[in-house]
Amino acid sequence: MSEERSTGLVRLVQESAPLRRKITASLRQAIESGALKPGERLVEKDLCRELNVSRTSLREAFRELEAEGLVANHPRGMTVTQVTEHEASNIYRVRAALEALAAEQFALGAGEADQAELKHAVAQLEQAYSEKRYDQILNTKREFYETLCRGADNNIVLDLLNRLNSRITQLRSASVSDPRRGDSSMAEIRTLAAALLARDAGAARAAAIAHVEAAARYTAELRRQGKTEAAPGGANAGRSEGKA
Repeated sequence: MSEERSTGLVRLVQESAPLRRKITASLRQAIESGALKPGERLVEKDLCRELNVSRTSLREAFRELEAEGLVANHPRGMTVTQVTEHEASNIYRVRAALEALAAEQFALGAGEADQAELKHAVAQLEQAYSEKRYDQILNTKREFYETLCRGADNNIVLDLLNRLNSRITQLRSASVSDPRRGDSSMAEIRTLAAALLARDAGAARAAAIAHVEAAARYTAELRRQGKTEAAPGGANAGRSEGKA
């Protein structure tokens, strides 16, 4: 007669993962779009009512967002994370290195299908900017970088970029609605795409770095003007915006 062997593992409790993912995605999108602002307190009862979910499910989503660095738990409650100037600088520097690597690898190894997808991604981004569909610009930019990393055959870079971009989405949401930065950003992406399609690895690497550095300078200027922080004690303090 065989004996059952104990591995010492703790029995798992089943979670409503699909619901948690939906709540997490909804809150993440609200943070990315700026509907939930840096420093804003996330009031559980308000969010539960607006999302029509239980506090247990909401707290599960909070834990996931906290691990991503998008929300933080303070004595007064859960709030949207405020990225410091030093953190933003480091994030952009790491992002520049990662995007430069992906651009170089794409230029050297992408196939014709990858190049066709890149052209399509750039066209979609052009359309989003030209139509001033600011709600779509972040999504189309994400698709552009996903296409870039697929062509580079580097999913590790894509995963790291997604994590980094989640930390600075509040800052990026302010820039995509500025037509001046939009024009510059699109011009930088055209330069990058041209180098990628020409298989010029050196030019692609330089263009990727230049694009991120320009974004970093713009973000730093916004911070100096006080346009990327939620106003303490303002109209939004202590409640949710209802756009999650």
